[in-house]
Amino acid sequence: MTRNRLARLGGTEVLRLLKTGVYDFAAALPIYVDDGGAVIEATDIAGVARTFQMSREIVDLWQDEMQKVMKEKHNAIILGSFTWPEQNFYCRGDVKSVEDLKGKKIRVQGVSQADLVKGFGASAVTIAFGEVVPALEKGVVDCGITGTMPAYKAKWTEVTNTLFRLPVGFTAALWLANTNAWNKLSPATQEFLKKEFKALEDKSWKTVEAETEDGVYCTTGTGNCPAGPPGKLKLVKPSEADLKARDRVLNDLVLKEWAKRCGEACATKWTEIIGKKYGLAAKTS
Repeated sequence: MTRNRLARLGGTEVLRLLKTGVYDFAAALPIYVDDGGAVIEATDIAGVARTFQMSREIVDLWQDEMQKVMKEKHNAIILGSFTWPEQNFYCRGDVKSVEDLKGKKIRVQGVSQADLVKGFGASAVTIAFGEVVPALEKGVVDCGITGTMPAYKAKWTEVTNTLFRLPVGFTAALWLANTNAWNKLSPATQEFLKKEFKALEDKSWKTVEAETEDGVYCTTGTGNCPAGPPGKLKLVKPSEADLKARDRVLNDLVLKEWAKRCGEACATKWTEIIGKKYGLAAKTS
């Protein structure tokens, strides 16, 4: 009997080891997909998704395109998706609006987040999640982008002062299987796993959506925190001007830069499948 191996790894090595068959199943974040990465990034372009429902709709709409990349470039198939809490700005000092982000050094997770903060007049810095707290403490960065509950659990509340709740995205991710390992399974087993991963997907999105609000309560003390003693960050909600600024940067910079990475044909397809539904267009120029 063959024993499947399930492991948690960081970065781009996940897909490399999955492709070669070292692992049979894995979870991957779009920001860590190297070959064909811009196609996978299409589900989580910074500033596009405004709600969990919208984020999941985008993942579902783009599923066929991602499946092609996974099969052709990574010898893998997608079994389901999951997500992380709403991604926001956690900053040292006071941040009252998008204008206050200008000139700050902001830790980002991926290329489109970097494009977004650059559009706000800030500098993007890439730092591993585990190194963000000391970086904030020492002033290496002024702000960081992460999910609400991860910020609480990683103790960002001890080195920041403000939660600027301008949604950046939701970091939707994928459950994958090595194609060779998958094809060795019986049809009955495949159907069973598809059903179970669909149930896991539904539960994940529902649970993490609820966890987002808990994370806000836990980092700011503005509600009941189920995870422990709450932090005391100042909660700042974006104004209409802030939301318009995000939309402007999204359309003028973020989508254009992503379109260049993905190519004209890819960008056109994204606009047809996703963009038109939400009044957006990705163009290379």
